[in-house]
Amino acid sequence: MWERFEKEIFEYVKEKMKNGAHGLDHVLRVVRLARYIGELEGADMDVLMPAAYLHDIARSAESGKTDHAKIGAAMASEFLKRIGYPEDKISEIHHAIKVHRYKSEEKPRTLEALILKDADMLDAIGAVGIYRAVFHSCETGRNLEDTIRHFEEKILNIRKTLKTKTAIELAERRHEIVVMFLENLKSELSFP
Repeated sequence: MWERFEKEIFEYVKEKMKNGAHGLDHVLRVVRLARYIGELEGADMDVLMPAAYLHDIARSAESGKTDHAKIGAAMASEFLKRIGYPEDKISEIHHAIKVHRYKSEEKPRTLEALILKDADMLDAIGAVGIYRAVFHSCETGRNLEDTIRHFEEKILNIRKTLKTKTAIELAERRHEIVVMFLENLKSELSFP
């Protein structure tokens, strides 16, 4: 059923997204990952797919005091109501978006919320994750030492946060890539 709304949802997302480490290309990768995981794990795709498309629509509004996931969940709910999306699915979509962040204090309580969070986290590791972390460092002015600390404090720990069997399996190779990258980076930085 969600497919009937896909074009309208995509156009809305495209309008809201800016380029960058959390841009439309990131959203589309999360959508692909969520679809793959969701099909294998038996998710309600009428909840999961809109949530995957809409999960970062408020990313540009985030600052130290705001949470893009909470703002985005409210925006997504309003938008979905406006386009006539089934009301019984909107609250679950809202929940999945609201709790998708790495730093979310609220835990995912549905399979779809777990999958969205896992898909988003998978896009933060591996070769793409390295690219995104470096891109984000450039966007925010983070220096090399702070970028390495970001890898050590967050990126290397993502694998441990994943909940679905499929995401855990997908994370193994991606995690190894990050470990090898960091080992090589530190080796080059300590070269005499």
